[in-house]
Amino acid sequence: MELKVYQSMVIERFDDYLATLREKRGEATEFYEFQKSKGRDATLHNYPADAWEALNQQRLLPRIRDKTGAEHDQPYVSREDGMDRPIPNVCFKVPTAGGKTLLATASIEKLCVDYFRRQTGFVLWVVPSDAIYRQTWKSLADREHPYRQMLERASGGRVKMLERTDRFTRQDSEQYLCVMVLMLQAAGRQSKETLRMFRDSGGFTSFFPEVDDYSRNNALLNEVRNLDVNDLGDAGAGVIQGISVKHSLSNVLRLLRPIIVIDEGHRAYSETARSTLTGFNPSFVLELSATPNARKHISNILVDIPGTALKDEQMVKLPINLQFENGDWKDTLTAASTELESIEKAARDFQKTAGRYIRPINLIRVDRTGREQQDGLHVHAEDARKYLIDNLGVPEDQIRIKSATVDELRDDDLLSEFCPVRYIITKDALREGWDCPFAYVLTILSATTAKTALTQMIGRVLRQPDTRSTGVESLDECRVFTFDRDVKDAVESVKRGLEQEGMGDIAEEIKTVGQDAEAEKPVRVKRKAKWKGLKVFLPRVLHQDGANALRLLDYDRDILGELDWDRFSFTKRFKADDPEWERMVVSLNVESRQGQFELSRTDTLLERDGAGEIDFTFMVRHLMDVVPNPWQAARIMDEVLTDLGKEVPKERLFANRLHLLQSVRKDLRAQVEAAAEDLFREKLSKGKIAFRLVSPLDERPNWELAETLELRERESDKVLRDSHDQDLKRAMFEKIYERDVNGLERRVAWYLDDNDAVKWWHRLASRARSEYHLQGWQRNRVFPDFLVALTDLEDGTRRIVVLETKGEQLKGNDDTEYKRKLMDLLSESYRRALEVGEVELIDGQKQAMIFRMLMEDSWQTELASSLQEVSA
Repeated sequence: MELKVYQSMVIERFDDYLATLREKRGEATEFYEFQKSKGRDATLHNYPADAWEALNQQRLLPRIRDKTGAEHDQPYVSREDGMDRPIPNVCFKVPTAGGKTLLATASIEKLCVDYFRRQTGFVLWVVPSDAIYRQTWKSLADREHPYRQMLERASGGRVKMLERTDRFTRQDSEQYLCVMVLMLQAAGRQSKETLRMFRDSGGFTSFFPEVDDYSRNNALLNEVRNLDVNDLGDAGAGVIQGISVKHSLSNVLRLLRPIIVIDEGHRAYSETARSTLTGFNPSFVLELSATPNARKHISNILVDIPGTALKDEQMVKLPINLQFENGDWKDTLTAASTELESIEKAARDFQKTAGRYIRPINLIRVDRTGREQQDGLHVHAEDARKYLIDNLGVPEDQIRIKSATVDELRDDDLLSEFCPVRYIITKDALREGWDCPFAYVLTILSATTAKTALTQMIGRVLRQPDTRSTGVESLDECRVFTFDRDVKDAVESVKRGLEQEGMGDIAEEIKTVGQDAEAEKPVRVKRKAKWKGLKVFLPRVLHQDGANALRLLDYDRDILGELDWDRFSFTKRFKADDPEWERMVVSLNVESRQGQFELSRTDTLLERDGAGEIDFTFMVRHLMDVVPNPWQAARIMDEVLTDLGKEVPKERLFANRLHLLQSVRKDLRAQVEAAAEDLFREKLSKGKIAFRLVSPLDERPNWELAETLELRERESDKVLRDSHDQDLKRAMFEKIYERDVNGLERRVAWYLDDNDAVKWWHRLASRARSEYHLQGWQRNRVFPDFLVALTDLEDGTRRIVVLETKGEQLKGNDDTEYKRKLMDLLSESYRRALEVGEVELIDGQKQAMIFRMLMEDSWQTELASSLQEVSA
């Protein structure tokens, strides 16, 4: 499954963290063992805090703001387990629909392979609600689901899914990667005695000594002192002889030291929840949350993904069309049903042309769902169902009710082409954790709690099918229908809902329709008079077909499709006497040391279980996201296993198959990216790829800046002004809204507007398909932020600077460095084309250009240098 750009950034930052954590853990463990060897009392140093501080010093962590707006480093929040050992714990701040579960499974794979260096063990996946529980369980239990496949990859194909009531043995935890999904309520109440997982169940006997073997029970308790016990009495000689460790699930977890994943981590902030979870002696805690509380310093936020990242990646349906009806709830439901029919028609037409199946669903929120609650005053689920069937002609099998007591959805696969469901009626059962991508319409019929409903349920209709836009307007947006509501209050409710989903920064994407629709209106923003009619063209990355035909570069066709896949081979990079090859052979042959603070490897148990044969198909399948040709992937993996099999025993090769697979993938990915870059550069040098302004006769492949911009405006929108609170002087267009620029972009805009060398500047729009972008040797496009024209040179040459800005937290990551390298290369290519006269004249003028990336910590120096650099 291909990760989005921001998701890759999250995993890359997690890699940085784990590498630093590994280093600090090694130092702390070495000192601890040295102290113990000298007979001294010792405690394990707080190495997670050291790792956090190291990342702070490298400016790799999100900064926090105090009440005055000043930025500070994030302090580390230490957590200790029941044995007073430090627990590494971090939080991914990712908006709803941002793929938190995907990131969690990818992180588990990283933890297993790169940090703990083991394929077995225990993962405790904690969720806050029944809806999230079912959704998580369904995806992790499905062997064909990408999330499950990541776990399979982490475990070498040995995943065991568990629920709280399931029994398992010590051998299971040693032979499998066990993943237990658990409701937070099952572990976070005040009275543990009332919870089943803390009771002595009489099960799990393989983890504990016999009940009456007091000496072994005491020894186990001395080793893991926070185990719950049954006091059987019979004390004597100052030693409690009658203690037996409880055979409870909670005690099993304390012995296994699980990796804990906490979904909706902010829901586990209570002292009871935190102390209970840390009391399970976790080896690592990963929180997932759209809205962790940074200012109260409860979570260690490793990455902070804004809502605009999801918007840029086309993962959410925007804008949100908020429509008001003047009549009663029946009129509202009728209007919503009519709109659903329109969307369904667009979906059918889209399937015919694109082959993608979408069945739009209307999610209806009512006042009451209980069987005895139909009173004629409040809108009941059965009232809505009856009206749909009797008055709107909706077939009964297309309607489902979902409540705390009625679950007509049951096991419906809502994404299946064979599923008939088009209407889902609910009250509170789906207000969190449920986010079916086919839900396009949210209809609020609850008159008494409409504000609350808008806030709580807006996130349920935001997810984009297949996490990519369709290019069809009605299928790329979502709709919310309500009635008899104050527009301002309704908009504010939706804004609050977006904030709760971690997407407060895209609140401007709310469009009001119907009653009082003038609160938001379409506007046409024109250029200022002095630049009206000015022709502005930018070069795009083009590919030459034939003698003169030029078209936009296609990554799959022109780069990936032309690589010589026969040249890629992991084993051919190493000779028998190469030190790198020798190190790999040695590492595969060395038995893993059973460390003091991590679970041991259990490869010998796997061998005894008869699982000593490497699944070749499995290995090949997990190469194909790097090597998309199955025949080539099979060839490469066969070479790897054949060559290593000559020097590494079969059982060690099997035991280390996951580590080997990751090494091959990493090595091949680097080779493919390097080869793609080489091919891109070669084509660029030979003219097969062109980056220059070309003749209009070539079907106008240049990008042209529009004369007007089609935008939406609300009364509350503020127009961006300069740093002196005056109108912008050099902005090309009449207005720019504050909502369209972040803090760094605002500072850059002010600098440009106050610089006499700048003739005009323009803030390029977000990542619309038609917007200006650069395509390079990687799949992801580069969308610059600013277009700047400097004063002309004496010979009349026009000077243009194209700028991309990057926040400090993105400094040094692979995506940032790729974009910087691409922009530098294209700048040089354009300069050469200009020198040899390949660049077409614009209105009789030559046009010199450069492309630059500005980092937040040095943008002013870099920008000043860039403005001086461009010349003929």
